[in-house]
Amino acid sequence: MPSIHRTILTAVITVGLAAPAFAGSVDKVIITIDKTVEHETDSPRPSKRPGKAIQAPSGDMDSHFIRSDEYFTSLKPLKGGASADVQIAKMVTPASDASKGEAQFMDSYKGSEFWTRNFWKTRPATPEDLKIGTAVIYWGRYAKNHVYFAPRNEKEARNVSWRLAKITDTSDLFKGEVTVAGNKRVAVDSIRVME
Repeated sequence: MPSIHRTILTAVITVGLAAPAFAGSVDKVIITIDKTVEHETDSPRPSKRPGKAIQAPSGDMDSHFIRSDEYFTSLKPLKGGASADVQIAKMVTPASDASKGEAQFMDSYKGSEFWTRNFWKTRPATPEDLKIGTAVIYWGRYAKNHVYFAPRNEKEARNVSWRLAKITDTSDLFKGEVTVAGNKRVAVDSIRVME
């Protein structure tokens, strides 16, 4: 019940109970409360936070909105069982002996150029790829019910870091999930593997 209705109801009850005190003795006080509330809305108020649009991949993009000429890169190598942030980038200069095995890339989000020897061509994972110890890349920004899911559109795929980690548990594959280093649950359809 809106607060204005509560205030009016309280005032009516107070006046109704106080009236007999001024009118003399009363054997019985009857209070009738009408609970009928009529409320019409011309149009619903638009949400300030509309739902995220789900976009179908176009052109040469795969199901994660990654193009065939793009790589995942990291400035640091994956050490031990830890996970690392990786980003989508395009190769500017291939690795060579002259560059000590490093390739030059341009970050697809910021447009910054950098050299690294940590880069991978990837593809969406298949069920056969999902084994304990396999290094995988997953979209690591948002989790729904504590499970990381795939990006829903190109903007999400490019504006947020992805994560590189190893699979540590596959016992929830029947639910469409695996666990990766850091005890993170990841939806199978959001996982990429190295080619």
